[in-house]
Amino acid sequence: MSPRAVRPGAKSAQPSETSLDLRALQRTPGFMLRLAQLKFFEGFYEEFAALGLTPATFAIFVVIRDNPGVPPSSLASLLRLRLPNLIKILNELESSGFIKRNRSKSDRRAVELMLTPKGAKLIEDGAGLTGPYNRKMLAPLTEAEQRTLLELLNRLLPL
Repeated sequence: MSPRAVRPGAKSAQPSETSLDLRALQRTPGFMLRLAQLKFFEGFYEEFAALGLTPATFAIFVVIRDNPGVPPSSLASLLRLRLPNLIKILNELESSGFIKRNRSKSDRRAVELMLTPKGAKLIEDGAGLTGPYNRKMLAPLTEAEQRTLLELLNRLLPL
């Protein structure tokens, strides 16, 4: 039991988020990157909700658009998704008419992913939202700082 007793009905003396000492965590890149990811995902869901896109499906559409014929295993590896989880998403996208799976002409065992016209339209609409969304999310930074941030992230995470 704590040395200070709290009267029944009295407010707890819990520190608020603004009064907590977070300096050590603010010097921890992994923690700060995680918070940034959460902030960007929250903003993404707000901006892209009308299109029904999630961060994962948006990334899947972009990779397929920019790499027609990409195999699911390469897509899973690139996006750090477990293949069974990706297959479930691909099944949903295919049944909704956004993507199609084709057998590779060079290796009949391999599957290649392609966007359908419906999928191409959806990602075109989504791509149109990315500029305003990125400007909004990066507004606290100057344009030079935004470029530097992307350069640094690409050095940390070479694809």
